[in-house]
Amino acid sequence: MKEKQSGSGKLTFRVVNNMLAFAGGEFFYHLVNFFSGVMIARSLGKEQYGQFSFIFVYLSLFEIFTQFGMNSILTRELAQKKETADELLGNAVLLRLALIIFSLPFVFFIVRGLGYSLSVQQSVWIASFQLFLGIRSIFETVFRANLKMVYPAVWNVLRAVLNLGLVAIVASRSPAIPLFIGAYLASGFVGLAGLGWFSSRFVRIRFRPRWQLISYLLRESAPLLTAGYLSLLYCRIDVLMLSKMKSFSEVGYYSVATRLAEPLDMISNSLMISLFPLLSRSFKENREEFEAFSSQAFSGLLLVGLPVAIGGGFVAKDLVHFFFGEEYLPSGVTLGILFWYTFFGFLSTFFVNLLMACGRQIVDAWLSFLLLLGNIGLNLLLIPKLSYNGSALATVLTELIGTSIMFLYASRHREIKLFFLTKELVTALKINAVFALILLGFSAWWQMPWTVFIGLSVFVYGALLFLFRAVSWNRLKNYLSHWTGIGRG
Repeated sequence: MKEKQSGSGKLTFRVVNNMLAFAGGEFFYHLVNFFSGVMIARSLGKEQYGQFSFIFVYLSLFEIFTQFGMNSILTRELAQKKETADELLGNAVLLRLALIIFSLPFVFFIVRGLGYSLSVQQSVWIASFQLFLGIRSIFETVFRANLKMVYPAVWNVLRAVLNLGLVAIVASRSPAIPLFIGAYLASGFVGLAGLGWFSSRFVRIRFRPRWQLISYLLRESAPLLTAGYLSLLYCRIDVLMLSKMKSFSEVGYYSVATRLAEPLDMISNSLMISLFPLLSRSFKENREEFEAFSSQAFSGLLLVGLPVAIGGGFVAKDLVHFFFGEEYLPSGVTLGILFWYTFFGFLSTFFVNLLMACGRQIVDAWLSFLLLLGNIGLNLLLIPKLSYNGSALATVLTELIGTSIMFLYASRHREIKLFFLTKELVTALKINAVFALILLGFSAWWQMPWTVFIGLSVFVYGALLFLFRAVSWNRLKNYLSHWTGIGRG
């Protein structure tokens, strides 16, 4: 008789599959959007592409306010109180609509007051409709709490494919910033409508205002809003400062580098989206599971993020030249720097979600405030000397400081007490020290195309994981057994 699968094994299987399904959808979504961005950058040129990038960075400052940090709180509440899901989601939608309507006048008046050109202002006015697309994330919490992220992933892919088609039409006929914005909005609202319709299969949302529930959402989400705003500012303030201290051309160079680096964030986001509901429950109910989930997530993000930062620097210029052309070649150095931001961002995503799951979001809020001040100071110091490379370096240094502080806090806090994470850190550093030496040897003694270099690097790193026993065949077999039926009851 086959051995019965344990409850924890089934749960792990659901988490991993939810993560992989969502990550697969996100990968395809970002891949399609990446090529949309390549077409836009090549069609507009660095000056206009800098303007295009600035517009969406500017609007993100208002988008974070309209979201009000509710997404994680909604997921937590849905995971713990499923019986109130219909009323909870209805009030969340009403609250977000109110925040969007409140924000729109500020969107128009502030961009005008900052003295940007009339064409930039007009494009901002058109693009401001993207704030309504933020309602999509409320529908996504239904699937997130139920470990069903494959459904929003599918709708995101459909939205990205539609956007790619519309961008291709605009690029081939009449490339212009307002038309590219229109393509983004049209595909976005189609995706929003589809996801809203499909979520009704799981929860029938009730739009009955309850001030007590709305005030609870505001109160619980306020620290996350503060942290989200501060985090966004220290990640995006560089674009605003570049646009004023330098020019939109410098913004264009910087935006190309971020376009290549930022899609990697889907790895950490996919894992933590799947794991967050389980961390929230296990923190209160099962200390052993809480430690196991935390350890596995931290170790996995370390072992994936660190080789990306190390290996990415070797191929950064080749990637920029291949995708965006010679005009954007100066962005290669910037991309090499931002790969390190990606690594520290992996770990920061883990710690931020951990603090929220443990009810310590106020720590993230205070830390984000301090990091914002540090980031502004670093940008003021580095942009005049290093331009867009200075912005990238300031971002990396800020993320390094923030991640280090959260690591120490999680290791020493009396309720969290994740002191064992140091062991995973040491193991990852050993593996990647050897990996870096091997890559240096490759680059010094063997000239090869960047595609071959990446493929060989992945093979070498995989071998090192097994050699240092960071990954074992037994662990892979245990997971694969769920697919083949081995170990099922």
